[in-house]
Amino acid sequence: MSEKKVISRIKPSECCPPVKYTAFDACCAPLPTSSCLCDCCVTPMQSVLQQLIGQTVILATIADAPNTPPFFFLVTITNVNDFLVTVTDGVSIYTVNISDVIGVGFLPPGPPISLLPPVDSGCECDCRERPMRQLLNTLVGATVNILVSNGSTAMNFTVEQTGLGIVLGTLPIDTMNPIFAISTCKITAVGQAL
Repeated sequence: MSEKKVISRIKPSECCPPVKYTAFDACCAPLPTSSCLCDCCVTPMQSVLQQLIGQTVILATIADAPNTPPFFFLVTITNVNDFLVTVTDGVSIYTVNISDVIGVGFLPPGPPISLLPPVDSGCECDCRERPMRQLLNTLVGATVNILVSNGSTAMNFTVEQTGLGIVLGTLPIDTMNPIFAISTCKITAVGQAL
């Protein structure tokens, strides 16, 4: 009589899709640290927003119509906590999910912005955040057009610095030249002149 093998349920790491049975691979191996989108996409934007508390900003989100002024245009950041940013326009207070923030702009000189250093997070971060950050890092000093996830295009964006999940640069808007921190996770395409 043959011996029956018991199949046990394997609990995947946070970055893996829920499956009843799975084989461990490079993504789904138990990781000593978390490596999901909060770490490489949302936390870096939260860090930037925390540095802008008290500042008047332009806050672009995925809910904004393409190529129109964002709903949160010239609002003041009052609080940043637990992946939420609170802003006011002087009439109303809004609490915004940071995972839906495409970018934040502020008028120069503004406060100096420190970006988180790139880390090898693996999994979702490896295919979502890392490639775009590395591409933009080769374009520091260049002027590019950036298509973001809500369909808007940041035309003539001058790339100044990259960090984990963020590209920092200037974006000419009318007579203003705000500094913008854009989530690399919300960038769909980067256009360059031939």
